[in-house]
Amino acid sequence: MREVLILGLIVVAVLGAWLFISSTTVSSGGLSEREKVLANEMQQLVDFYKDSPITPAMPDHKIRVLPDGSGMFFHFNAPYGQDSQLLWIGQMVPGRFCKADQQQVETAYGAGFSHFHKKITPGTNPEAGHGGVGGEDGYWFRHIAVTNIPQGDMMKGTGVPWGPVSSGVDVNFMPTAAPEC
Repeated sequence: MREVLILGLIVVAVLGAWLFISSTTVSSGGLSEREKVLANEMQQLVDFYKDSPITPAMPDHKIRVLPDGSGMFFHFNAPYGQDSQLLWIGQMVPGRFCKADQQQVETAYGAGFSHFHKKITPGTNPEAGHGGVGGEDGYWFRHIAVTNIPQGDMMKGTGVPWGPVSSGVDVNFMPTAAPEC
């Protein structure tokens, strides 16, 4: 299963890089036929990432849940459709908000699962789902930056407050310190 996730992340990284590059290479007459085909294929891939096991759904994420309950995701710089850049790809593993659970996830899947999001958050604000009460069900996230991200304001799309971030596993992505359970 780990190999499938790694392969999926590699495919996503390559396509994310293509999306970034192709968005900057529009010819003066619009998109070439090749660029139109690639843009269509990228849209099909994003449409494949249609699951939202988190309520309320995170508007800047596109998620695909795998048969074992884990998932892969795209994380954009704004709600999807209003976005201009793919910032992270990543993995999410179901678990509980407990230090021992986080350690088990990292033992099984590798380091970098520093962010926990509750499965269900009352209300309509997905930001309220970060962390939680010890023992709550949700997902451990590992964010992998696909580009360099400057320090700035995430809500304004100018970067991240813990930045700058280099491409690769972002262990500083909104860490949620898990309690002992």
